[in-house]
Amino acid sequence: MKSKTKNLLSEEQIKTLVKVNFGDLCKVGSVTELKGGMFNSVYLIERINEKDKIVLKVGVIPGTTLLTYEQDVMPTEVKCFQLIKEQTTIPTPKILAFDFSKKHINSNYFFMTALEGTSLNKISRKMEKHNLEKIKTDLAGYFAQLHQIRGDYFGYFTDDKKYQYTTWKDAFLHMFDMILKDGREHKVKLPYERIEKVLKDNSNYLEEITIPSLVEYDCHEGNIFVKQVEEEYVIEGILDFERAFWGDPIADFPAAFIMLDDIRKDEAFLNSYLKENKEKKQYTEADAKRYQLYRMYIFTIMAAETFRYGFLYAHLQGTFSKSIVRKCLKELEQL
Repeated sequence: MKSKTKNLLSEEQIKTLVKVNFGDLCKVGSVTELKGGMFNSVYLIERINEKDKIVLKVGVIPGTTLLTYEQDVMPTEVKCFQLIKEQTTIPTPKILAFDFSKKHINSNYFFMTALEGTSLNKISRKMEKHNLEKIKTDLAGYFAQLHQIRGDYFGYFTDDKKYQYTTWKDAFLHMFDMILKDGREHKVKLPYERIEKVLKDNSNYLEEITIPSLVEYDCHEGNIFVKQVEEEYVIEGILDFERAFWGDPIADFPAAFIMLDDIRKDEAFLNSYLKENKEKKQYTEADAKRYQLYRMYIFTIMAAETFRYGFLYAHLQGTFSKSIVRKCLKELEQL
């Protein structure tokens, strides 16, 4: 996917980064750009002597026009990989090296192990129903583990004490306010006043959340890799934690099931999650209201970010995203 945010490197630059991080004896074979992403540039690199392949993920050049919450997010992803490795059994790639100094290139970057399988979105429709249900059950268990990782504050990862919120209500309202300001700045046509009123009218439901849990907020099928083991597919690894924040675990569901207007429609997943969760054993009407708030948030983001895409894709994503925002508003105005 073409995007104005991608920092594309030459093969010589890539070889230099490999040498810096893995030594002179690490020889590079093939280099392939992985074009599926929409934000960073990503490369699959063959290492000859090691007889393996690794992945280089290259961050956005500082000064590139971004949404406010997207500024310098690569350190968040590396930190999440580290927390997940330390505290869970969730399968993820292994971080091999990272560099945020901008000494060798003009952006952050990191290397990680390559996954062998394919993203779930490419094959889910071809899979046997029972196999897909098993993957969803496993995913529910991984979410339950992820949400046991706890933070010291609410909101996006930051060292700025001003934005380390003590309540989820304050954090989420600030997060939403940032994206509304971005939308206005980029002249995205959205029902801003209706959104702001709905947030105010439903903000009391956010007060129920008192513990900051790690939320990936990007675990859709494109970021879940599966591989075939004997007769079935299994989850090989989960990717892309750069948009993570400390907040309400329920927020992960509308991001993971992007087309689902109510997580209760996927009984197998929700029941598995509640079974595996150590603390939460039922899904309440208040949860359903917050689900709609988080669904409205992710589609507002998707509408606001279209400025960096080509005309056709921007039009398609923008039109679809705005339609979902209106549906969420209608649901929340009735609740």
